[in-house]
Amino acid sequence: MRFTVITTCLNREKFIAEAVESVVAQGYDDVEHWIIDGGSTDKTLDIVRSYSHLRVVSQPDRGVYDAFNKGLDRATGGAVIFLNSDDLLTPGTLAMAQQIFQNAVGTQIISGGCEIFRRTDTGAEIKMHRYDDPKQNQLNFRNVTLGFPNINARIFRRSVFDRLGRFNLAYPMASDRELLLRAALANIPDAPVANILYRYRWHEGSLTMNAGNSSLSQAQQDGLNIIAGLLAGPKITDEQRRILGQWRRECVATDVMIQVLNRRLNQAGRIFWPLFRQDGLLPITVFRLGLLAVGRRIRTHYRLYQAEHAA
Repeated sequence: MRFTVITTCLNREKFIAEAVESVVAQGYDDVEHWIIDGGSTDKTLDIVRSYSHLRVVSQPDRGVYDAFNKGLDRATGGAVIFLNSDDLLTPGTLAMAQQIFQNAVGTQIISGGCEIFRRTDTGAEIKMHRYDDPKQNQLNFRNVTLGFPNINARIFRRSVFDRLGRFNLAYPMASDRELLLRAALANIPDAPVANILYRYRWHEGSLTMNAGNSSLSQAQQDGLNIIAGLLAGPKITDEQRRILGQWRRECVATDVMIQVLNRRLNQAGRIFWPLFRQDGLLPITVFRLGLLAVGRRIRTHYRLYQAEHAA
């Protein structure tokens, strides 16, 4: 089976080589790797063009999902993986996926585990979060809305995109979640596995892993727009409506916390009050997500301290 790996990038000279090498290290014979560059002005293009096997396109685009679509239009593999330019595939991912697609008849998507890591200034590596529960990674309506969409740790048969179409550019920060929702609603069969297939790198330039940044706020607004569109549709069940109500509370609560972190209290109030008037559970959600955020921050600082003071 041929795999198509699609990597989008813009000025990623610091990370792109390691991402490419994680594919090379698979030792898998039949891989095409597309680099869809948005017009880098640093050394990114020099780096990727030094690899003779890479297929490189460099032209302005409308963001990462537009670049993903360009990669899909060029893909010739029977299966597709989206590898971010600052992330890594784990060893053996392609060989394992090939075996699953060969042996699990009807499987259209492999839904794997992932971990988030970061490196300190001294080069020490810290594993920050790990998502390896197959029940939570399985493609279904609840997991895609209330869980971690984790599109990069999913491997798709190319035919999935023939059926679903492309990423919707109306959602600049959440089109991956919207596409997975379409897949879940279409009951596309997946094979959830516990194996860690993908490693997300946390760094200062991460679009959605830094608390309080504008990209994370946009992702919440995208979520609310997706919710509004789904609720307006005729085929949503009562259970799905309940889940969408919870997701809406979480989107609003997260955005409120982002605005508070940025000391935009008036904006936080404008986001909070309209939904609170409709849904009295919102304060509980804000409190719950706030506690989780504090806990994650404490854990991160503790792990950083451990790494920096290790013998």
